[in-house]
Amino acid sequence: MVKKPNYCKGIVIAHGKSELLLAEHIKSNLHLPIEIYAESNGKTSIQIDSLMTVLGNNIFKNKREFNKRYIVEEENGILKNFSLMPIMDLDDTSEDRKQKYISGEMFKNHWLNPYIVPIWNKNNLDEVLLDLKLIDKLPNNKEKGRLYRNLFPINKGESDIQQVKNLMDKLEKSNRTNMQVFIKKCLDSL
Repeated sequence: MVKKPNYCKGIVIAHGKSELLLAEHIKSNLHLPIEIYAESNGKTSIQIDSLMTVLGNNIFKNKREFNKRYIVEEENGILKNFSLMPIMDLDDTSEDRKQKYISGEMFKNHWLNPYIVPIWNKNNLDEVLLDLKLIDKLPNNKEKGRLYRNLFPINKGESDIQQVKNLMDKLEKSNRTNMQVFIKKCLDSL
């Protein structure tokens, strides 16, 4: 009997530490075969303005390099059951760049364009969570790591799909994010 490879279902490009910890929380609770790309383990943020530089690096620049790193299901040269989801804050960029990011126009010339699903937080993830009353004040940089580890713990046990669905339901109530799209894609990949 030939064992089917454990295909990568998606890649998250995390803006910073907060987004990295949230993505790890989702991944661990769903036991999902997704990868998370972050600069310096989330210590260095990836801005919308530098996202195309990341997509032009040695990992994402072309299909040959990409396939050296990730095993993604393919059929007739087309990636199947796969999404690339950058999770970005909308602060620190121009209105024009924001709109090009949200619409996906920014990626139109990249080979991964058909698979990119832009995920955004207005203005940032902290403000989204404050708006939803998941946190009671905006954290400073020193507080963020501990706060997010407590809010989004890594699950080392059984899958907890319900916890992820509950988070998605909360995020759906906000017009300051489309993070629920990311979670829905993850749930649909199960």
